[in-house]
Amino acid sequence: MDSATVTVLWVTSLIMILCTLVFTYRSFRARIEIKHFYYLTALITLIAATLYMTMASGYGGIGLNGKVILFGRYIDWVITTPLLLMNLALIALPRNFPSRFAVIGTMIAADVYMIVSGLGASLIRSNFRWAFFAVSCAGFLAVLYFIIVKLTPEANVRSGPVQRHYSTLAIMLIALWVCYPIVWILGTEGFGIISLLPEVILYAILDVLAKGAFGFVLLSKPGVLLEAERETAPINSVAAQW
Repeated sequence: MDSATVTVLWVTSLIMILCTLVFTYRSFRARIEIKHFYYLTALITLIAATLYMTMASGYGGIGLNGKVILFGRYIDWVITTPLLLMNLALIALPRNFPSRFAVIGTMIAADVYMIVSGLGASLIRSNFRWAFFAVSCAGFLAVLYFIIVKLTPEANVRSGPVQRHYSTLAIMLIALWVCYPIVWILGTEGFGIISLLPEVILYAILDVLAKGAFGFVLLSKPGVLLEAERETAPINSVAAQW
C-alpha cells in the first residue's frame, strides 16, 4: 500500500477512537435502562478503530495476483454489522414481541452469511468470485427483508417518537449499506474501475457514517430510547408470524 492509503486508514482509526471516547463518556450519564445502547455503539466504533489500525499497520491485508485485499474490513464488518442491526431491532421490537430474539438472531445470521460470502468473493481471483458476490447480495436481501417486513411494521405501531427515530435510523442504515456493494463492484475486488486509494477512501467514509454518525443519531434522543425500552406495544399480526 502507498503512504496515502495508509494515512487514510490511520485517520479513520483515529476518528473511530474519538467516537468511542465520546460514546463511552456519554454512557456514564445515561439511564441504566438504556446503557446497553451506549455500550453497543461504543463497542462498534472500538472494533472498527482496532481493525483500521491493524490494516494501517500492514497486518490486515494480503497480496493476491498483484492486488491488495484488505481482509481486515471483513473482520470488522462481521462483528460490527450485527451490533448495528441489534441496536435497530431493539428500538423496533417491543419487549412483548413474540420470538423477539429469534427474529434478531436469524437476521444477524443472514448478515454474517452476507459478510463471510463477501470475503470469499474478495479472496477468489477468478470469475467464480461473482458467484460468491451474488450469494452475498442474496444475504443482503434477506437482511433487508427482516428490516422491512419484520422490524418496520412493529416500529410503525409504537409511539410517534419511537416510530420517527426508528425510521430515521433504518433509512440511514439501508441507504449507506446499499453503497457498499457498489464500491465493491467498482473497486479492486470487482471490476477494478477505481484503484485501491479511492476504494479505501469510499469505504472509510461509509464506515464512519454507518458507525460513527449512526451512533450519534441513535444516541441523540435518549428519552426516545428509554420509551422504546420500557413500553410494550400492540403486536402487528403479520410481522409477528414466525
